[in-house]
This record gives sequence, structure tokens and C-alpha cells, in this order.
Amino acid sequence: MRNNYDRYDGFDEQTYNKKGISYYVLRRTADETIIPYLRKIKNKKCLEVGVGYGYYKSIYFDDNKVIGYDVNAQLVKDLNIKTIVGKADEISKKVKEKFDYVLSFFMTEYLNKEELRNFINQGIKLLKPEGILCTTIILKSGMGGVYTCLARMKGVKKYSYTTNEIKEILGEIEYKVYPLYSLMGIPFAILLEVKNER
Repeated sequence: MRNNYDRYDGFDEQTYNKKGISYYVLRRTADETIIPYLRKIKNKKCLEVGVGYGYYKSIYFDDNKVIGYDVNAQLVKDLNIKTIVGKADEISKKVKEKFDYVLSFFMTEYLNKEELRNFINQGIKLLKPEGILCTTIILKSGMGGVYTCLARMKGVKKYSYTTNEIKEILGEIEYKVYPLYSLMGIPFAILLEVKNER
């Protein structure tokens, strides 16, 4: 299997953001939930983990102070925002600031269970009191399982999780879930929201 991150070497923004079948079957309908969520965020300090080329930059960057974080330096170089290069499950090594929001969209599919647990726990620690961590997680059931299976057939290692696995990863952490549906109305992912209750 290819390294999940090296596969973007040589990509430009147009290639990276090219809308293929998975966009029309999965991402476009997920955006019907994600984009209104982002539009409500105003005048906040945000860290977007796995920011890439800034897929959602036109939606919320102008209304907030946004710092990007990504493992691939090539992707973040032209975002015109402060960016930090590092692995998602090691953000506490690179980021020392506190945020109103730690956001991540369609990045956790590259994290195994331990990496996902580390990302969530470290992301929560970067939140101000009442801050929110919000991330997508691909589900093992429905279209999410098909999506990760097809990716693996193409040689790209992606991960999906059952609801029980997500509960186990979160442990005692309280959370909200917003289902994300495919074009056919079949769930394929969740938008997970964790509030820092400190």
C-alpha cells in the first residue's frame, strides 16, 4: 500500500481538488451539513487539521483567525495563513496555542485507531474552555465501508470505524454526532462534535 501522504507529491491545487465520483456520491451531500456548520463560526480562533489546499477556505477563513495544520508541506504552502507541518496524532508537539475550534474534515480516514484516539485527545487539550473539536469519521457500515474498501483496492490505506469503536475511542468523553449521508441517502460518515466542558 502507498504511503497515505506521499501520494499527493506533485499534486497542484487543481489536481488535489478535482471532483471525482466520490465527491458526487459522498462529499457533496456531506457538505450540505458541513458548510452550514462552518458558516455559523464567526470571530473565532480555529485550527484546521488536515487543511490541505483549504477546501473550505472560502466558507469560513475570512470570518475567523484560522491556522492550518497538515502533514504535507506542499499542500499548505499557498494558503496565505499561518500553517504548521506535522502529523495529526502529534499536534500537541507542534501546537501550543489554545483555540475556540479544532476542525478536521475527511482526514481521520488516514488514521488507525490509536492515531485517531491521540488526535481527538490532543485536539481537546488545545481547546479553550467551551471550545469545540469537530471532525468527520468514516463509518464501517453503509457506503463508508465501500469507500474505504475501494481505496484499499487502489492501494491507499484508509480506515473506517463502527459506532462501537468510536464509543470505545472516546471513552468517557461526551459528544454529539451529526450523520453524513451519501447521494443515495445511506449514511457513510459522521460529523463528531466534542465540547471542552472545562
